Amino acid sequence: MANFITSLTDRLRGFLLTGENQIPALWWDMIQQIQFLQEDFASYTESQLFDEWNSFRFRVQSGEPLTSILPEAFAVVSEQMKRHLDMTPYPVQYLGAIAMHEGAIAEMQTGEGKTLTAALTLCLNALPDQGIHIATANDYLAERDAQWLSPVYNALGMTVGTVTASSSLSERRAAYECDITYGTAREFGFDHLRDLLSAPDLKTSATNRRQQLFGQQNNQGEQQLLNPRKPYMVIIDEADSILIDEARTPLIIGQTDANEEAQLAIACQWSASHATTLNESEHYIDHGPQRGMELTEAGRRIVRELLLQNDAPSAMNTGTAYLASERALRVQNYFQNGRDYVVREGKVAIVDEFTGRISEGRMWQNGIHQAIEAKEGLEITSPTKVGAQTTVQELFSRYPRMAGMTGTAESAASELKKVFATPVIKIPTNRPSKRQMLPEQIFLTAEEKWAAIVEETAAMHRLGRPVLIGTRSVNLSNQISARLLQAGLEHEVLHALNHENEAAIIQQAGQPGRITVATNMAGRGTDILLGEGVAALGGLHVICSELHESARIDRQLTGRSARQGDPGSARIFLSLEDEILTTGLGDQQVKELNSSYQEINQDLKSSVRYFYQAQQRIETRHEQQRIDLVNRINQRRQMLQQMGQHANLDAF
Repeated sequence: MANFITSLTDRLRGFLLTGENQIPALWWDMIQQIQFLQEDFASYTESQLFDEWNSFRFRVQSGEPLTSILPEAFAVVSEQMKRHLDMTPYPVQYLGAIAMHEGAIAEMQTGEGKTLTAALTLCLNALPDQGIHIATANDYLAERDAQWLSPVYNALGMTVGTVTASSSLSERRAAYECDITYGTAREFGFDHLRDLLSAPDLKTSATNRRQQLFGQQNNQGEQQLLNPRKPYMVIIDEADSILIDEARTPLIIGQTDANEEAQLAIACQWSASHATTLNESEHYIDHGPQRGMELTEAGRRIVRELLLQNDAPSAMNTGTAYLASERALRVQNYFQNGRDYVVREGKVAIVDEFTGRISEGRMWQNGIHQAIEAKEGLEITSPTKVGAQTTVQELFSRYPRMAGMTGTAESAASELKKVFATPVIKIPTNRPSKRQMLPEQIFLTAEEKWAAIVEETAAMHRLGRPVLIGTRSVNLSNQISARLLQAGLEHEVLHALNHENEAAIIQQAGQPGRITVATNMAGRGTDILLGEGVAALGGLHVICSELHESARIDRQLTGRSARQGDPGSARIFLSLEDEILTTGLGDQQVKELNSSYQEINQDLKSSVRYFYQAQQRIETRHEQQRIDLVNRINQRRQMLQQMGQHANLDAF
């Protein structure tokens, strides 16, 4: 047995290193061993299984490698899953769990049971008693998965905790003391930064170094920390979303700056009042969403004239007025209510561009948040300056071991391996896919496209098939909702303003004739189960109302249909007025495209390549932004370390 495992481990690591995409035969051999052992454990009492698990813990903590007991451990966990959840992992779920144990990202299609798969890896790797973390896509999934699997963990004598945005400090400390801790990457990152802010000198002070030298413990410092344990291992759910899509934005904890509050509030309110009177090209130059706006000489003259009026702030100098005006113009042009943010209970709440959910607790920096509040006529909140910051890349590099799972990692495999040194292993589906990808429908105008979407939805509804319509923003969800109501089609809408009903809406989305409108990623992590008789009608039909800036998110949306061998279909609708063309190709090329197809009456099907070309350009641009962020953070860290300062506790 030991020789078999050693051989397997050597072969497996060689497989991961070379990046081959076929499952080695030895993986299947190991699965047969797991299933054989589970048959033996089926006759064990709960007490005997508990003792068996504790014997694994003793063996591991006595120095035996985890991989050597993997088949036995997976077999015991599987038996407990059978008893407490009435579920036994499929062979492909064992494959995913083995891949993650070895530090890979397992690509498993939607509906293939990633939650159960992760539990196998979590249980095995919790045996060293060092605390293993699992980063989920949102708070709901963290709480749901921890609660659902807790009977299995408890039967094995393991503790499980959950960290969410609403967790108190004492609840966070208790969760981090558990064998397994569920939470979001954002909460893990912010708690790390809070620990740095509360005790930044723990790792750098002379006193601390002297205590370490003589084997003394600084318990007082540890008591201040939310998580005094050293990072050990993290498993990342929806790994591509967290490691790729969210990696362009650093995690920042802000600290209020009372000195700037009054001045910034006045500047934002004043600049918001005149921003709409300034014209592009004549009064300002648009350098794009990243660089923002620049006033021309004519624009600066207008601002100076406005400063001379009676209602202008008396204490504002021209430099501040210029900056405030350029910031107001940037907000006016690039921050849209219902797309980038929503106004909820009198507050501006950021909408995550990839999930369509509210990003709780997040605020834009450098006065942008306050400028948006002024634009919307809201009370101006206190500005913040950077207190502590980190990046997704830096956060997860703290863990000696990292693994993950997702339905769409293969297209990002090269970046994941280059940045995180993590290979992607594609896991086969439990049953062959029956998904039917219908040809794209392309239209000249958005009006024609939305009309066609309503028409196809109505046709599917008449057949009794459920329909899921994916949109890119709250505004577009509301627009298609109004059209469906006008057509007499009852439906549910899921977006950032009613996210608390997310699970309930998605769980019902597979019922006969049900129509659900959702932002593209809303409901991710919750299976859409087909209602009675729906499979015979053709299953769930998914409509992608336009391409997202990431092809992986489109794949996630269309992948909601035809799970676990069910029938289903999906179609993408496009128009030459779609935002992705302008963002990816630029205004001039889009104008030429429109003119070309309108004048010579070309078949619009030939234009499909331009949509995917635009999407690919945006993906390349975003990848470069992630690389630039990492380089900038690394340069900053080196500079601060040379100055004897902590790399996470100063502003850029």
